[in-house]
Amino acid sequence: MRLNILEINWPEVEQCNKEKTIAFIGLAPIEEHGRHLPLGVDVYETQYWMENSLSKLEVEFGDYTFLTMPVITFGHANMKGIPGNIHLSQQLLYELVLATVNNIVEWGIEHIVIISGHADPKHTIAIEQACEKVNNENGIVAFAPMGAIFSGKVPIKAGNQDQDMKQKLKAYPNDFHAGWIETSNMLEIRKDLVKHDFMKQPDIIVNDKDMLNPEVVMTKTSGYGHLGYPKEASAMLGKTLNMAVIEKIRYCTSCFIKRQNFQQFAHHKLYGIPSLHVKGVE
Repeated sequence: MRLNILEINWPEVEQCNKEKTIAFIGLAPIEEHGRHLPLGVDVYETQYWMENSLSKLEVEFGDYTFLTMPVITFGHANMKGIPGNIHLSQQLLYELVLATVNNIVEWGIEHIVIISGHADPKHTIAIEQACEKVNNENGIVAFAPMGAIFSGKVPIKAGNQDQDMKQKLKAYPNDFHAGWIETSNMLEIRKDLVKHDFMKQPDIIVNDKDMLNPEVVMTKTSGYGHLGYPKEASAMLGKTLNMAVIEKIRYCTSCFIKRQNFQQFAHHKLYGIPSLHVKGVE
């Protein structure tokens, strides 16, 4: 059963079987995604992935209640020079997540899952740190699998085994922001919001090392806002990509609900790098 937190009253929250209730929190910033995509890409992705993974989880956990709430439209990044971004500092994002999750813990909910369509490592790591603090103080109640999903730690075949997808990933790697991956996602989720000139956008090529330097990123994206290859996008690829993420969310969440082998999906693969952490919160 799925309940929208906006549509129920406090006695209905109180009446939930806390051991069999999962609160789903979506968290993604409003930010520029090139000239061809809307500012709400990460929000739309988050909502779409949550709704579809929940549909699968409702089948798997038929006697559980899934509490949903509106996507919180904030996140962390360090992208300057292009209007449309609403970014929080990593510290403030950490505090926002911590306060939100702690409030839900006070309701007695024992399963809290945070989903985000925003892949910035410092964003996902801040969320993971907040979950870790809550778990250290309350036992295991909070889980944020997106860092593991985005960094390739989730061993689900899904769309990654599609031959066209394999070829595309090999031919057009490092598609970091508003390139063929996110453009494809949006062509499936909200085609009406994708500008028709996405096929005319230039390739902007960066590597992993470049992405760690905000000045390099700003220089590369200047005047455009994307990093990658938008013109290689298609709705068919978007369907494959979205379904792969949805299946990974389902799998990780299922492991968490069962408390079986979920710990391996609790952190981004870069979590061990201290410079990516919120400072002074451990």
